[in-house]
Amino acid sequence: MATLTPTLTLTSTDAFAGQAINLSVTDSLSITAPYTDISKMATNDNIGNGAGIIIADEITDDYYVYVKNTGVRSDGTDANATNDFILLDNADADGALKIKIFPGEFAFFGLAKSDGTDGGTEPGGLKVVKGGSNEIFIEYAYFKKTA
Repeated sequence: MATLTPTLTLTSTDAFAGQAINLSVTDSLSITAPYTDISKMATNDNIGNGAGIIIADEITDDYYVYVKNTGVRSDGTDANATNDFILLDNADADGALKIKIFPGEFAFFGLAKSDGTDGGTEPGGLKVVKGGSNEIFIEYAYFKKTA
């Protein structure tokens, strides 16, 4: 068993008229194998579980996931800040999960295990797909949550 310590800080002096934002939260998360090192792949990479799949679709455990849009296209050129976003969806891409990440942005979230409610064809796991017309490099890691 290992410990992961995520911290989120949100600050702004001008988001709201007359009110500054200064929010910081930290947690201590217990994790265990399997987990990944910080890894990179393009949205169309056919590595591991198939094109763009970060975690296979039939997961029986909860995970913590980190994904970042690196802002680099798979051909090595800089991504367009408006058009080259990525979308995160469940592994069979049926639209059950939608997270949109623009170049330079990231997400850290809990990913629920498949619950088997639809006769064994439960959409689960995690897949990344291009949102615009270009394939994008992402940085990612996942960590199995300790029960």
